[in-house]
Amino acid sequence: MPAGSKFADGLALSGRNVAVTGPEQDSGSGAQDASRQLDTASGTYVIEWHRTSPVSSRSLILGTEAAFDAMDEAVLYFDEEWYASLAAAPSVEECLRCCDELIFPYQCLALEVLSRFEKKNTSGLPGNLVFLLKESPCIADTLRSPARNGVSAIASPVIAAAAAAFTAFAENIAVQYGNQSFVNILLVRGDRSTDIVASDVELAKWLGSYLQAVEDNAQKFSAKKSLGWLKPGAKPSSGNFFSFGKR
Repeated sequence: MPAGSKFADGLALSGRNVAVTGPEQDSGSGAQDASRQLDTASGTYVIEWHRTSPVSSRSLILGTEAAFDAMDEAVLYFDEEWYASLAAAPSVEECLRCCDELIFPYQCLALEVLSRFEKKNTSGLPGNLVFLLKESPCIADTLRSPARNGVSAIASPVIAAAAAAFTAFAENIAVQYGNQSFVNILLVRGDRSTDIVASDVELAKWLGSYLQAVEDNAQKFSAKKSLGWLKPGAKPSSGNFFSFGKR
């Protein structure tokens, strides 16, 4: 937040209780009291997250559970287009910053979510962990596909590398945990060439409806199913699932 406000609103419109990460508070400014705040307009909880702190990632999950009693789903949203629009010119400092802020935090939070799902899975249905990538063309793409120039912010080599790290981590986690009973791994990627991806509200509403269909049908993805990247707007298919009883 505030960059994630429209996406959070879209998830709330899909009938979900939502907690979203918020910026770090200044020390001495009531940070403890501000670590979890309710946005009364949307009903969304904004929870402070120190991106480089494993303890903060764990606290984010515990804060979500404290707000809503449980955490059933987690969405890790890598908005390459947004990061590209904010990036500085490539430098040693920029490489270090992006490793600290755009690679490690996603990996750390994903592992904390998986650990929590494993410990707290008492309903018989898996939790859902979503890796969501909103793609943007990188500098190399401007040479490969000049027609894409000017459509989106151009990702620098550093941002493109962070997006590739997010992709590789997501795919390998999907295979490693794909057959575990306590979690469904969903991989989603798209760019703003489609209306759904261009609007964070519509993207979140689609994702919420997709997750609801998975839950309603008590579906457990296989590792093979988990590895496939979904295109926003897709509908759940009936193949490559394990069968689980409903609650």
